[in-house]
Amino acid sequence: MKSVKGGARLLFNYILDVVFPVECLGCRKEGEWICGECARTIPINSSPYCLSCKRKTNHGEFCSNCKDDYNLDGVFIASDYDNRIIKQGIKTLKYKFAHNISGELAKLLILFLKEQIKRSQFSEWITQADSVENLPNIFKNFSEAIIMSVPLHKKRLRWRGFNQAEKLALPIAENFNLEVNTENLRRVKNTRAQAKLNEVERRKNIKESFAWQGKILNGRNIILIDDVATTGSTMEECAKVLKLAGAGEVWGAVVAKG
Repeated sequence: MKSVKGGARLLFNYILDVVFPVECLGCRKEGEWICGECARTIPINSSPYCLSCKRKTNHGEFCSNCKDDYNLDGVFIASDYDNRIIKQGIKTLKYKFAHNISGELAKLLILFLKEQIKRSQFSEWITQADSVENLPNIFKNFSEAIIMSVPLHKKRLRWRGFNQAEKLALPIAENFNLEVNTENLRRVKNTRAQAKLNEVERRKNIKESFAWQGKILNGRNIILIDDVATTGSTMEECAKVLKLAGAGEVWGAVVAKG
């Protein structure tokens, strides 16, 4: 049975290569999804902001006016969905089943997170000189954070064949040598697609869609990976579940804001 499934997967990948040949999403050069030259043109977010009110913040945390309305502590947003390469990359990953593009998109999140770690280290030094900045806990023990991915419902997972958020999460965890858990946060309700819903509809649609099926998290900080955030409703619902399971800070991390 395994050999039959393996053969079917190879055939499927062959068909994908014929229908959607690997070529740079920027310049159409064959052989890679994002060539080095085009990758250097993709902007990395240098001005993090509160996802709720868009007020500039140090790392993407929710501002003092908004934070009490969220279980989620903040969202790391690596780039901009309006960028043509980013938009095509995410669509190719999700809808053309090209899971190997995830490594290229994960690199953007890795670069962004490295920049935020550097910024936090500088901020920590300033804090020691009586600065008023309150450094998020996620940076105080970054090496102890757990990488998780926003889960797909089993029906959607069977249809797509992979979870694009998990494909992004794994290279990020490997790069920073962080613990990864893609098993215990489960999607227990098969909801409508969020893309065409407004903010109120998104929150209602995604409510009570997730469950934690693992050990108590004992204050561990979580970095929750997804491809795109629009209103943050999905990650917020995950964060609520994770904090009920004992998580410390819960941060989202996405390639782009939709």
